[in-house]
Amino acid sequence: MSSILDKPVPAKGKSRFAFLKNKRAIVVLTFLVVISDSLGATHEFTPHRDEKSVSNHDSLGDSLGDDGSSNAGNGTNSSDSSSSSGGSIEGGHNNATSSDGNHNGSNDNNNNTNTADGKNGGDDKDEDSPTKNPSLWRPKNSSSIADGTPLRIMCLGASIVRGELSSDRNGFRKTLRGDLANLGAPVNMVGSQRNGDMPDNDFEAYGGNRIQQIHNHAKAIVPKQKPNVFVINVGTNNVLQRRDVDVAGEHMEAFIDYLLSASPRSTVVLSTLLTNTVPNREPLILDINQQLRTLYAKYENNTAVVLAELHPSEGLPDRPQVEDISGDGSHPTDHGYEIMGHILADAIKEADEKGYLRWPEDGLAYDGEKGRSDAAAA
Repeated sequence: MSSILDKPVPAKGKSRFAFLKNKRAIVVLTFLVVISDSLGATHEFTPHRDEKSVSNHDSLGDSLGDDGSSNAGNGTNSSDSSSSSGGSIEGGHNNATSSDGNHNGSNDNNNNTNTADGKNGGDDKDEDSPTKNPSLWRPKNSSSIADGTPLRIMCLGASIVRGELSSDRNGFRKTLRGDLANLGAPVNMVGSQRNGDMPDNDFEAYGGNRIQQIHNHAKAIVPKQKPNVFVINVGTNNVLQRRDVDVAGEHMEAFIDYLLSASPRSTVVLSTLLTNTVPNREPLILDINQQLRTLYAKYENNTAVVLAELHPSEGLPDRPQVEDISGDGSHPTDHGYEIMGHILADAIKEADEKGYLRWPEDGLAYDGEKGRSDAAAA
């Protein structure tokens, strides 16, 4: 009769894991571990840009909404935007060839050439431009224009920019702002003048001004606010007053060159003049418009300038017609202003497609409508 003591004792040094010395078992276990790791992988849900894109999360948090909340009504963020932080921001959107291939435009304005990594070569040593700090930040408003680049827009001109004869006194500016805000872009309309019942109703325009006069007005405000988008509609008073019509293109060139120099991170939307029904003025309108188109050809494809064609003579669809001009012969009707706003917004979208739009410099809020509403509530 055998006992427990009679059973063979395992060889010294053996253990239950001795089978791992079998190469086939090791291969099988390794395969199982790889499969398990793949099945357990998680996805990155935090919005981010690729490593070549640059912006600064800390400097934009207050203005663009770190909590991810947004205003569904107009696409702008609902976080506090009453002031910009003192942090740095980056204009990396204005690249010659972005890493995702979406933008292939270039901006050589003011000798600032763009590099393939999304930085503007001429800005790196500019003490007045924002510091460049790479990060993976991306706005949480899912902007479909310019990767969420805040649009600090200054509309420049005379009474048409003011919105004279429009029923709400906003003119084209409310439509322009609404189109861009609906794309998710943070928008702040800026300037020293206000008119209209829209909250963010700032602009720089003076009734009766000719091109050279609004140029002089701009010198007092542009260096302080440094917009990254200028929308110009001026020259109708040159026609009405029969002053400087033959040199309108030269005066506009000096004006645009000043704006690009005074605010180096800016894009200019140059618009042609509306059709005019004042007797004997339409030929002069056509003359100035041709000067503006010739001028635009100098900037096209190598400087951050785009042309918004407002006159129907070029055969483009959906331009303001004679019936969209009010009884005074120069100012649009409400419908005419609305058409203008859509065309000007489309021009800014074209600037984005060309890679022109760049982050504005520090100093002002990014969402002007919310900032004004918050100030009114306080």
